[in-house]
Amino acid sequence: LTQTEIRIMAARSALSKAVREVRVHLCQTSPASQGAREFVEKFYTQLKSSNPSLPILVREAQGVEPRVWVRFEKGREASSSVANLNADAILEKLTKLA
Repeated sequence: LTQTEIRIMAARSALSKAVREVRVHLCQTSPASQGAREFVEKFYTQLKSSNPSLPILVREAQGVEPRVWVRFEKGREASSSVANLNADAILEKLTKLA
């Protein structure tokens, strides 16, 4: 297994059953959002297929700071900036939030 495959497997199991929604906010053009765009291209399909009932939303807006958000039961949310991070580092941040 490659390091990326191991990280994907870890992310699948790390997404707690208490997680109700995952959101990725990014800018379509900013250099700070490059890793977030790569994260969506690289991991969205695998995360969604592993968690078919979990809403995984991608929100694009010009000039927005790239962030990942996790919403839990009872409306509690956690987020983290992912500016200038690569796709693998964003996956790691997501698993820590979840």
